[in-house]
Amino acid sequence: MTPSASEIKNPPSGAGDELLAIDCQELYYSFQEGLESALNGATLQLPRGARCLLVGANGVLYVYSGDIAIDEPTRSAGKSTLLRILAGKRLTKSRDCRILGQDVFMNPPNGVVYLGTEWSSNPVVRSDIVVSDFLDSVGGYRHKARRDRLLNILDVDLDWHMHQISDGERRRVQLCMGLMGEWDVLLLDEVTVDLDVLVRSDLVNFLVEESTVRKATIVYATHIFDGLRAFPTHICHLQLGATPTPLLTWDPADRTTELFDIALGWIRTDRDLRREKERAAGRARGAREETRDAKTFFEKYDYSH
Repeated sequence: MTPSASEIKNPPSGAGDELLAIDCQELYYSFQEGLESALNGATLQLPRGARCLLVGANGVLYVYSGDIAIDEPTRSAGKSTLLRILAGKRLTKSRDCRILGQDVFMNPPNGVVYLGTEWSSNPVVRSDIVVSDFLDSVGGYRHKARRDRLLNILDVDLDWHMHQISDGERRRVQLCMGLMGEWDVLLLDEVTVDLDVLVRSDLVNFLVEESTVRKATIVYATHIFDGLRAFPTHICHLQLGATPTPLLTWDPADRTTELFDIALGWIRTDRDLRREKERAAGRARGAREETRDAKTFFEKYDYSH
């Protein structure tokens, strides 16, 4: 079930910004001037060593300008947009986003790693290059001990050719490449979706160790919650670009609530809200009344001209 207000705790405020690995408040972002914001006042504050699950519905909301529908979808939950802003890949007008105490736009800190799904479609990483050469080309030889550990965790064959392997195997190479340096903040955007259950479990254990031993901070957007009960220290609900629920501090030892149930409740609410907005704009998904007689059908799809 969705937690009540009494079950939700705020992140520690402590003595100030020095305790926070991520301090982003009231973030607004729009892909195009004059359209609704993809982020609409989102806030995320995390201490060093935190492991935060970013939860929100997939799917997009079609926005309207007056009575005119804009065909391109311009907003979803905002998870990917938020992660890219944290990585310094998108610029917000407010610029009120600090990572490790530094302005992510004006003075970006070292040690921030972003891993997203778009990497695997890059033609460069689909070229005929051997995995060992690929990893060395991005500095793998400088991180040999960590690289070798990740090669074992992710079950990667150094003799693979990048253009011959599957998307799941390519994803393992991406994770090895991104994690082999000693990062301080890790931003993961759905990158474990291609992994089998064993590799994913071993990777999650590695990430928990990194945050516990080195006080590294992780923000992880995912829709796969199996085996994650012991992973998060915090859970952030992102709803149509906003954070309507205070950051949830998660206690894996508390068996009164299930991670899946919390996520399911939030995402069901997100879907209902999106449907309301689409109906108000004259647009709806799902079944609808249609004329299926032959005359109307062939008039609609008349290819004779």
